[in-house]
Amino acid sequence: MGVIHKDSQPFEPYARLMNILGDQLITDRKIAVVEIVKNSYDADAESVKVKFFNLDNYGKNYLPVNEQPYIEIEDDGDGMSLEIIKKVWLRPATPNKITKKKLKENLTTKGRIIQGEKGIGRFAIHKLGEKIELFTKALGNDEVKLEMDFTDFDPEKADLFTPMDDYKLLNKVFNNWYVNKPAEVITKQKGTVIRIFNLRERWKIEDLEDLYKSIQRLIPPTDENAKRLGIDFHQDFGIDLYNDGELFVAENITTFKDVIERAQYTMIGEVDNDGYLEFNYKSQSPVRSFSKEVNLMSREALSKENYVSYSIEKRFYDKAKKTLVRKPLSGPFKFTFYAFDLAKPDRTILNKDIENFIKDNFVFVLRDGVRVYPYGEKGIDWLNLDKLRSTVRAGWFISYNDLTGFVYISDDHNQRLKDSSNRQGIMDIDGALEDFKSMVTAVTEIFNTEIKIDKNKIELNKKVAIKDSSDILTKSFNSFKAVLEKTENRDVLEKANSFLDTVQKHNKLMRDRMETVEDLAGLGMAVEKASHDSLTLLSTMRANVLDFRKKALHGDYKNENLVSLLTELDENLSFVFEEMQIIQPLFKAQRKAAQDISIIECVEKVVQYFRRDLHGKIEVEIVKSKDLVIHTNKGLILQILINLIDNAIYWVNKNESYDKKIMISINAVEKSLTIADNGPGVREDVTEAIFSEFFSLKTDGRGLGLYIVKEILFRINGEIYLNNREDAKILPGANFVVNFN
Repeated sequence: MGVIHKDSQPFEPYARLMNILGDQLITDRKIAVVEIVKNSYDADAESVKVKFFNLDNYGKNYLPVNEQPYIEIEDDGDGMSLEIIKKVWLRPATPNKITKKKLKENLTTKGRIIQGEKGIGRFAIHKLGEKIELFTKALGNDEVKLEMDFTDFDPEKADLFTPMDDYKLLNKVFNNWYVNKPAEVITKQKGTVIRIFNLRERWKIEDLEDLYKSIQRLIPPTDENAKRLGIDFHQDFGIDLYNDGELFVAENITTFKDVIERAQYTMIGEVDNDGYLEFNYKSQSPVRSFSKEVNLMSREALSKENYVSYSIEKRFYDKAKKTLVRKPLSGPFKFTFYAFDLAKPDRTILNKDIENFIKDNFVFVLRDGVRVYPYGEKGIDWLNLDKLRSTVRAGWFISYNDLTGFVYISDDHNQRLKDSSNRQGIMDIDGALEDFKSMVTAVTEIFNTEIKIDKNKIELNKKVAIKDSSDILTKSFNSFKAVLEKTENRDVLEKANSFLDTVQKHNKLMRDRMETVEDLAGLGMAVEKASHDSLTLLSTMRANVLDFRKKALHGDYKNENLVSLLTELDENLSFVFEEMQIIQPLFKAQRKAAQDISIIECVEKVVQYFRRDLHGKIEVEIVKSKDLVIHTNKGLILQILINLIDNAIYWVNKNESYDKKIMISINAVEKSLTIADNGPGVREDVTEAIFSEFFSLKTDGRGLGLYIVKEILFRINGEIYLNNREDAKILPGANFVVNFN
């Protein structure tokens, strides 16, 4: 049987496709404004004005046009002729920009590299409002006005019961255009004005503040360090925001210039196609500056410089064969990184505004001088630094909050790093994005290694200074004694010796007292808990004994009753014995000898210790692969665990609206322990203070628990920190990480 009929037919999309694409391509209204502004950048505009009008009238009906809320975006760029409007603007996905890029003609007259290529700007307008008026004028042309109503593309309030005839095909929806002479809106020789009505969402003042920060970061200010790397900055492009005709300026705007000038640690450089890193490092305290080259892909080269890169090992090495599998596909990049020690902020250079700015601005990615969203936004740890700190090893990675800066890529050299269609990041083509992240993370690992060296130098200098002071004091007294010995005034000499002896004894006394405070506080908490439970049980035991005595006196007990009473008495005595056994290692006499301690065994003992507080009320999950064994004193480990678990129980019980849970995760490989709960968590503004002496958020808290844990860990070369990054937590409340390094 042959072909009985043959024909062809083009796609005939329904007009509602425009609305569907508008919703899918641009998911954030802030990004929508940025996309329209980027079109102005491509048009060689020097000035863009984003204006909001009548925002307080949002939601009010039957208002005259001049009182309705609307957005106006005005630029002084090249504008468009009627032909461009008809053949390019009204034809989304026109390949003219892509063609220019392929022909290497993607530079504007001002030397800017064209950013747009997908025609997304039209859909950005759709994200903001339902109706638009576009006025545009190209040099030597008349003004063109275009009207577009997105409600024409979809039946109003369409649902499953809307008749198919109500849906229009795309080629049946027409947009009105006009040629105005003289110009109605464009007063200059060229430019574009877009007015957007029937806004889809309410804009508040705080939204404008957020938008202001975002558009100001679209074209970052000139960074002199980046200029040394050959990065071009286009400072002939300005963006202003207006609200009801008044220039909008957010309060307390700290700039990158403020941060760069105050950076405690700076690292700038570049990584080539093969993974060779060339960088310059500078520290303010201690003052240190040097340049270096190292092959990130070579274990031998890294080891020679005392560097280790977990991110390179994980991404590019074969674990079994321990050999390099491949090189990165992401392409070369340049960077300027700035770091601070916010855990111990230097208030001579950091005020609260700058500290908050650092926390709000992570590492930005710039493509040909223009920002790639959303990298750098607050809360977006795209390098997963805090997750790596909590799951791998905290010391290897710099804290997300301590780092800010820029990574520079280009359209020519990073062709696999393409923007996603919805402008929410970079597409992962052939794994290039993950390669890129790993390479940037590797650079931060090198940066962190150098920072740690400087921090250690500062601590060493402090110790040397203390020792030097002690030596100077001793020498002074010896000199003083030598002079006095030549005299016959023995009374003065004895007083001088007595004074020196008193100073030395005082120093030793203070050290001993600090350790005693730690010992007593931990012991006091344990004794308090054991005493409370013991008294309760002893009371029950006494009641049982009295009951047994009463029945014995009256002769009305049976043998099985006697057995039952004795069994219960035995259980109570066993419980008291177990509790007393658990707290024995906390006593001073038991805390001298170090031994191999099983962390799992200690955790299980302490959980058993708190079983009456936990049973039927709080779920406890212990996550472990294999045991973690630490050579130290058992009492110290128990004291740490009792403090942390008691703290978790307290805060979990503060909220009755959910199932209560505590999770204890033991990582034998990294020698770390995480104790997390699903309580209310720790406020951002007190994350550092909670480890301070006498600071407590508890109603009747003494403020010693976490402080003592920190001090004990310091004594055994360990550390504790609060993991407060949402994407790195194992439970939504407080997450304390203990490292036994």
